[in-house]
Amino acid sequence: MSDGGPRLDLEAPKGGFGRWRPPAGIIEAIAQAASPKEVEGDGTFTGDVARAGAVAGPGREHRADCMVGAQLPPLPGLMLFVGGLALTVVLCEGGLERQAVRLLGRARVLSEAETAALAPAIALLCQKGLGPPAVELYARDGEMGIGAGAAGRHSVVVSAGLLQAAQMGQLPADQAAGVIAAAVGRIRLGQTRFDLAVEFWTIPWQLMRAVYLAIAKTVGLFPLTRFAWRIRFVIAAVAVAQSVADDRFAGGVVAAVFIALTYLVPRWQCKWGTRSQNDSDRYVADHELGNALGRFLRRSPPEPRTLERINRLSGPVVRPSLALVVSDPTPRGRG
Repeated sequence: MSDGGPRLDLEAPKGGFGRWRPPAGIIEAIAQAASPKEVEGDGTFTGDVARAGAVAGPGREHRADCMVGAQLPPLPGLMLFVGGLALTVVLCEGGLERQAVRLLGRARVLSEAETAALAPAIALLCQKGLGPPAVELYARDGEMGIGAGAAGRHSVVVSAGLLQAAQMGQLPADQAAGVIAAAVGRIRLGQTRFDLAVEFWTIPWQLMRAVYLAIAKTVGLFPLTRFAWRIRFVIAAVAVAQSVADDRFAGGVVAAVFIALTYLVPRWQCKWGTRSQNDSDRYVADHELGNALGRFLRRSPPEPRTLERINRLSGPVVRPSLALVVSDPTPRGRG
């Protein structure tokens, strides 16, 4: 929006519940810093389990916890491991969801004024069976894009931009309901069921990833480094050849796998994000809110992905057909 109001953001913020994404790990961090075009978003809009981490996951975070625990005395290390594992199981079963959303997602409960501004949208959601108490709404400050994200089994986190637009009358109630319904769809489809557990279990990995991302961004400022990243497949081939020549075959395989993953991980994420978003859009359309969400998407730039979503939500644009009428030139009464 150009009038100073909340900007239209169909790509909710990366990281956190605004667009919930289990971290994809160091490989994605390096790829994102060195070659941003390779890891650009797929146009995902609300909701936002978008991409399951193909590299990082509970297994790798488990090893990170083990490395941390190995530096502790036996009893504290065992308590850390068992306690973390027990808390993960509780989160997987849906326990402590409210506390986890507010702590891990930096979310808060809605104020009375915000609840009143969203009341028409919430009423519309309740009519479709998509509103409270089946789901709980939270707000996340600082995110000025209009969006909503799903977390866990019952939680939807709306952006500050959506709340501001609703309070200022810039976002119709049915469109706000469509935005929130897309996040609810992800919950109902089970796409975010274990995200809170993954987010908790990957805290050590996320800290490591943040450090690697900062280093990669700094190194990526140099033109020679960016060029080397673009031709990394050549560098990998040379490294593999040297490793084989030096009878270090295992090292060459590791380098080749790492470089291959820098190409594959962003594409896997993109496919997963597109598929999960498509399923969420169908869910919204099945609950008669597709037209509302489609009207909201029409406010964004007409990118191919956005147009595809509008077509799925609202159906193709039907243009009136003009029938050819042929009149008889012979006046009536003559013949």
